[in-house]
Amino acid sequence: MADHLEVAQLYVDGKFVDGRAPAFAVEDPATAEEFAHCPAASPDQFDEAVAAARRSFDAGVWASVPVPERVKVLAAMADELDGMRDDLLRTVVRETGTPVRIAGLMQVDMALEQARQLPALLATLPEWEHNELPLEAHIAGPTGRDVLTSVRRYEPCGVVAAITPYNFPLQPAVWKVFAALAAGCSVILRPSPLTPLSVLAFGVAADRAGLPPGVLAVVPEPGAEGAELLTSDPRVDCVSFTGSTAVGRRIAAQAAPTVKRLVLELGGKSVQLYLPDAVRNVAAGVGTVFASHAGQACSAQSRVLVPADALDAAVEQACAVARAMPVGDPQDPATVVGPLISAAQHDRVTGLVDDAVRAGARLAAGGRRPAHLPRGHYLEPTVLVVDDNANPIAQQEAFGPVVSIHGYRDLDEAVAIANDSQYGLSGGVYSADVRAGLDVARRIRSGTVLVNRPSANAYTPMGGIKQSGIGRERGVAGLREYQEIQHLVLGPLDSAG
Repeated sequence: MADHLEVAQLYVDGKFVDGRAPAFAVEDPATAEEFAHCPAASPDQFDEAVAAARRSFDAGVWASVPVPERVKVLAAMADELDGMRDDLLRTVVRETGTPVRIAGLMQVDMALEQARQLPALLATLPEWEHNELPLEAHIAGPTGRDVLTSVRRYEPCGVVAAITPYNFPLQPAVWKVFAALAAGCSVILRPSPLTPLSVLAFGVAADRAGLPPGVLAVVPEPGAEGAELLTSDPRVDCVSFTGSTAVGRRIAAQAAPTVKRLVLELGGKSVQLYLPDAVRNVAAGVGTVFASHAGQACSAQSRVLVPADALDAAVEQACAVARAMPVGDPQDPATVVGPLISAAQHDRVTGLVDDAVRAGARLAAGGRRPAHLPRGHYLEPTVLVVDDNANPIAQQEAFGPVVSIHGYRDLDEAVAIANDSQYGLSGGVYSADVRAGLDVARRIRSGTVLVNRPSANAYTPMGGIKQSGIGRERGVAGLREYQEIQHLVLGPLDSAG
């Protein structure tokens, strides 16, 4: 049995084709060894993918298909992905380093479930709605007896470039591809070069499900040349990107000359804010960060805020869970914390930890390579104690198994610390008094604030404010991102003018 999905070709204009650029290596972050090669699209193949998407959209081969029929095709595509579930799981574990005990749920099963839910949700939405005009605005003409009808119609926004991240290769791909396809768009999917293999399954599923030619392309590449073509090409109407804020800024600049629609889900530096009655739960919250793909999650609540008089107890809890977390081989069912994605990411995270200590943070646990793991990109779960929110670890996204703990005097200061960030993607407030937690959550400037527990599924929107992004993924709001609003006014001819 192969230990990963083996798809040797790109998917462009309804056909499997050889990549015309050299295939590139994919590394197993647990061993730092190459384990597979991925076919690569050349710049001219990106151009061909865009041309096919533009042609398919303008011809209406998919956009004009009634929503119920589109949903049936997408359900068949989801069935095909579900049939590859075991291969997808093995592939994701190898290419991301997510421990197998976690990858089944977080990486694969949630994605497969949402591939069904998103199109089904779109099918429940109205394709047109009356505008909310006052009664007198519906009356027109010299006699005042002619009736105008003013409606807004939702239509697909056009050709969508979907650019997905390395940390969760399947979930964001599902959010973008299945939402945009359900809306009637044509899509070019460009996966992260670090984790491209599992995403190749989308071409296989689309082909088997009978998606019309040109409606979906899957075009991996080792660099960024093709992605830059997608973000600047005037034939592309929308760019949907998940990744760092730095890259998001570049994409926005590249898309600006053609004024593309943008959906950008970018960086985060989320808080987990504990009210005094909930400090006993710090260990569980910190453990969740470490267990969430070694902290490589944009919504990881890596800033822990606790009452100042409970700081020592909170640090003790965090250190205990950091030292108890099994770190090791992702293939081992006992492992909870796997490796970082690459040597470069390992160096970046450890460099940030060093910068934090130089700026006055106290290293309370971790910060080093585990002694029993001489190869692979591993880092011990790390706890830093800070007393200044200007410290680099309190301001910069680590994207690793690192938390900082900061004491606050009162809730006003806690909210001020939480909001003192360029980011606003997610966060959490914890309290035995749910109403008190809600009161604090409403004061935090963030796209999502969880009170005591998470809730992330196809029906809930995901997205940020400030430099955490533009637009939303998932939910009704995420589906509408791939639609334009057309205003239609209907009235009798003799009332015109």
